[in-house]
Amino acid sequence: MMAAREQNQASALAQMEGAAETRVVIGLDTSFLTRDALSLAARLAASMDARLKGIFVEDENLLALSSLPFAREVSFSGQVRELDPERMLRAMRAQAESARRVLARVAAEAHVDWSFDVRRGRPLSSIAAGARADDTLVIRSASAPSGEVGRTVRAATLDAHADVLLVARGVGLKGAFAAASAPAGIARRCIASVDEGTSPGESCTAFAETLAARIGVPFRRLDARGRSPADIAAAAKAAGIGLLIVNAAWLGDDEDAARLSAAAGCPMLLLGAEREPRPASSPAKQGD
Repeated sequence: MMAAREQNQASALAQMEGAAETRVVIGLDTSFLTRDALSLAARLAASMDARLKGIFVEDENLLALSSLPFAREVSFSGQVRELDPERMLRAMRAQAESARRVLARVAAEAHVDWSFDVRRGRPLSSIAAGARADDTLVIRSASAPSGEVGRTVRAATLDAHADVLLVARGVGLKGAFAAASAPAGIARRCIASVDEGTSPGESCTAFAETLAARIGVPFRRLDARGRSPADIAAAAKAAGIGLLIVNAAWLGDDEDAARLSAAAGCPMLLLGAEREPRPASSPAKQGD
């Protein structure tokens, strides 16, 4: 009996320690789409009591291109000049600092802890590198071909068992996670789950329902039995869903995720494992 109690206490302690390591990870640049996605990521982090981690990637392809003797850049005034690798790197680092300041401001507004990192490589693969089962990766599908996005999503969810918040080009972000206290002009849009009748599908539905209750938005279940991803996307769009939560294993080929998010007209959270939202604790702090 004592051994069982100690085992349960150890398990509870491990879960508490795991909760402290939960992260919402987003790739950063200085575009307006990134700022909208960052705000969405911050609201998700707040709802899950997670740390918001921003990663700025110094694109190795651009740096390699700037070293080619025939590479040129055209300024807004129309001036043509040779690309300079050192100037390109300085510009990237200035963008990284700007992105860090935006991250700090958004995290403070959402009352979440945050951290920032700069890596060099390819943007999608750099964000996915080192993904853990407690992570939620925020991926903007507009930044890469759908096949590359799909491969990254499947690697993160099926291999690392991480979750992925997929934001397709042109999807509405303003109403996602908008609670009853949202500013005027931002309509609350419901959170929906895709229930395909499996155990992961039921877990997905429980996760979505709990998340909707915590945020204070309506919840809706979309029955996927006998229906294709295209059918679900059409139903989500017709219902004005703000966030669609899906068991990642339900998707088929690599491009399904990007196609579904774009067709549904809303961000999509793909769960890489069966899980429940952790209870919120005290307001989090800024980090470095």
